[in-house]
Amino acid sequence: MTNGSFDLFGLAPGDAVFPASITEIQDIVREAPAGAAIVPWGGGTRQHLGYAPERYDLALSTRNLNRVVDYQPADMTVTVEAGITVAALQSLLGEQGQFLALDVAEPERRTVGGIIAARADSLRRFQYGSVRDSLIGVSVIDARAELVKGGGRVVKNVSGYDLPKMYCGSLGTLGLIVEASFKVSPLPQASATVLLPLEAEHNSEDALDSLLASELVPSFLYLLSPQAARVLLEIPDGVEPTQFLIVGFDGDEESVAWQVETLGAGALDSETAGTIRDRLRDFAHAPSPMTCAFHILSSQVGAFSRMLEWTARRAGFVAQVATDAALGMMWAHFAPASEASDWSTLWPDLFDKASRCGGSFIVERMPDELRAEDKPIWFPLLSDFALMRGLKEKLDPGRLWNPGRFVGRL
Repeated sequence: MTNGSFDLFGLAPGDAVFPASITEIQDIVREAPAGAAIVPWGGGTRQHLGYAPERYDLALSTRNLNRVVDYQPADMTVTVEAGITVAALQSLLGEQGQFLALDVAEPERRTVGGIIAARADSLRRFQYGSVRDSLIGVSVIDARAELVKGGGRVVKNVSGYDLPKMYCGSLGTLGLIVEASFKVSPLPQASATVLLPLEAEHNSEDALDSLLASELVPSFLYLLSPQAARVLLEIPDGVEPTQFLIVGFDGDEESVAWQVETLGAGALDSETAGTIRDRLRDFAHAPSPMTCAFHILSSQVGAFSRMLEWTARRAGFVAQVATDAALGMMWAHFAPASEASDWSTLWPDLFDKASRCGGSFIVERMPDELRAEDKPIWFPLLSDFALMRGLKEKLDPGRLWNPGRFVGRL
């Protein structure tokens, strides 16, 4: 593989390495010259996230760090090296009727270390929780080339820090994740997926309030804007799309059947349901000129989704919006409606509207025009930023690991 495969925002590393053991990684870190910068690479599926690195001397791939360290089906725990793909891990667990309760996009490419570092989203997070909830232990190579462990299978711990949670979502800026331990779950006996079209524009609030106040326990509850519905549900041109709710249920057969019956709408056939679930899982990762992730109150998702579409349309853009309505997590793709569309027209209005919602947002994909203007990627800087900066200064004072890529250019 050429170094060009590891280019980031027009920057190329001086070299790329593919260690196959923790010892090899420690040697690489020890031998790194003062002032060097190392960018970790798993599957590379989320390298578009964040700022460009301030320095980039070495790309360190974990692709050869892909072994199962320990698996105890009876204890429902597994420990693996960071370079194993999510698909490979799920295949192993599936043989024992178990799974890692995370539905992440591109599982054939995404690595365990990558989904921790990027704090991967999961389709059924409402029922099963996030990667932080499944992660029980982590092993990391720090800036001194020392192996630091926390949580499950502890060998050496760092007093005062919850290491698994600390490294989750850190984008590789605090060290290289080399092993991870997870709690796993039994595969559900049954699943069902229901589509609910919302004919009136404001019906989403009433439908969501009713569902969330009911005795139903969906595994996911997604709201699609009309343009997102057109793409995900393959609504043909000439047919005016509407908003849709997509409701998922997973569990034992009796519970799933009761919930579908209580909802009062027929479930999709298994093949169609699997396709729809995969498309929902992959939505945030679809190619797009600009993708933003918002975190707002679940009570605001219907109105905010409509506002994003209206704001985009007024600026000459098209927005596709999909929302984890139970948790208030929203992803929006923006694309020019014509050659005359100007990102500088959309950005101020979008930034203003997002700022007023009282939540937070991340620009996961940013067009080159806005990146060149040094627009913020994370907004706002939350109250824990000072703590995050202190951790970076303490654990990586020489800024060896992925420097400048995270919140506030940590």
